[in-house]
Amino acid sequence: MQAKTIAIVGGGASGVATFIHLVLKLVVEPVPAPVTLVIIEPREEFGPGLAYGTGQKGHLLNTSAGLMGIFAGEPLHFVDWMQANRDLVEREYPGTEIKPEAYPPRNLYGHYLQAMFDEYVELAKQHAIDVELCNEEAVDAELSDHDGLGDSVTLTLASGRQIRADVAVLATGTPRSNNFNHLERSPNYLDSPWPEDRLTDTITDKAATVCILGASLTALDAVITLTNNGHTGPLKMFSPDGLLPRVQSPKEVPFDRQILTMANIRKRIRETNQPLRVKDLFRLFLQEAERVMGKQDWKRFKRIDKPQLDLLKEDIDLALKGENIFENILYSTRYDSFDIWKLLPPDQKMLFLKWLKPYNDINRHAIPLRNAERLRSFMESGQLTVTAHSKEVEWHADEHVFYVTTEDGKTEKVDYVINATGPATSIEKMDVPILQQLLRRKRIVPYEPGGVRAEVDTLQLLVPDHPDAPLYGIGHVLVGELLDTNALWFLVARTDQMTNAILRRLSYERIAQPAD
Repeated sequence: MQAKTIAIVGGGASGVATFIHLVLKLVVEPVPAPVTLVIIEPREEFGPGLAYGTGQKGHLLNTSAGLMGIFAGEPLHFVDWMQANRDLVEREYPGTEIKPEAYPPRNLYGHYLQAMFDEYVELAKQHAIDVELCNEEAVDAELSDHDGLGDSVTLTLASGRQIRADVAVLATGTPRSNNFNHLERSPNYLDSPWPEDRLTDTITDKAATVCILGASLTALDAVITLTNNGHTGPLKMFSPDGLLPRVQSPKEVPFDRQILTMANIRKRIRETNQPLRVKDLFRLFLQEAERVMGKQDWKRFKRIDKPQLDLLKEDIDLALKGENIFENILYSTRYDSFDIWKLLPPDQKMLFLKWLKPYNDINRHAIPLRNAERLRSFMESGQLTVTAHSKEVEWHADEHVFYVTTEDGKTEKVDYVINATGPATSIEKMDVPILQQLLRRKRIVPYEPGGVRAEVDTLQLLVPDHPDAPLYGIGHVLVGELLDTNALWFLVARTDQMTNAILRRLSYERIAQPAD
């Protein structure tokens, strides 16, 4: 039988999830054709990636441990692994709670990913599945018909080496922010908080004033990195809306939705004979909240331009009581949100991103309580401030400082700038060589809500003039199709479906081709 090669471009969490699921399925249902799995990753380590390779033990998971299993349908696997490796956890990560509702250190999760990857590399070898680990960057890809045996993908690496694959999976990870490229000429500008040693190596003056662009969980990670390493100078967070994420309850509070349900959403589509609209979702959400809270003056919940320290204190109190109703409702939609997202037409997705996503994100992607309490102390001491409506940032080389100007006309001087505004969503702005080459050659189709177009159930990329191209994607490259690409449990579920589709594809090709 003709040997098959599956190439995975990216060795971070999504790439590892793809690899593990492929190995497991090939072991459980062996195929007659020899299979080679090639994982292409420029960093030395396969598994943790940037997010989980942090060396800062103060960086905690932003999702509870009970949802972080790397195997589809086994959300508790990470907790089970910690229990089985209790000696390691207690020795290397003292004080870490081993329970589903805990938020362990992120690099402990990286340790878990590395262990699972190594285990499945060995399992693959035991079952005659060849594995090649390639420490290079894939910079280009081209589709071609190979000797009449169907489409294949030829990947070009930075060294010039080429790898032919029957299927390629783009698990290229989260690209850096690129909305302040004009600052790159400054030695005091960092385009990302990752890897964290860049921050500590660059910002050596512990008393320096540091500007952090953004107020998301990634921005808060930058605060944790600096303060963990003894930074005592002012930390100034600037963002367009100035909204800090809200605070997670110590234990997730169940919420029984009765109005914002899939049945009511589909009923609305059926009765109106119209596509789902964002305003319909918003109305259902408000009705659900008022069912519990009573009639409300919704203007009082506006958070923009309010003192963020007061809001943070209020959120910590609500989290301890489990009474953040907005958060409870949105967390309860975890397993429905993707199906709801698929029902929105592209124009309504764009409206959601513009109107509702900031408020959705601060509730769905909230701060672990322990980190929220640390942030409160930094803000109470005056070391950390949060300012809304950051408008422009300029580097003045003659003074060796940055000037940050806000919409109210005020200007502040800072010594360093860290860009934590989040990754680019437009495919044209994703600074990933292989994606840009595919875009230039029109092998991928940009999607206005973000990333590229794909068949959402199989994650097969839509390629012009190649209706069945052997090219798949997982993670941020499909942010517009998937939305919740920073939730690993969600990506694991999508990976399960994608790898099923890939193996069905190869099985069909084996049946269709005559035996040797």
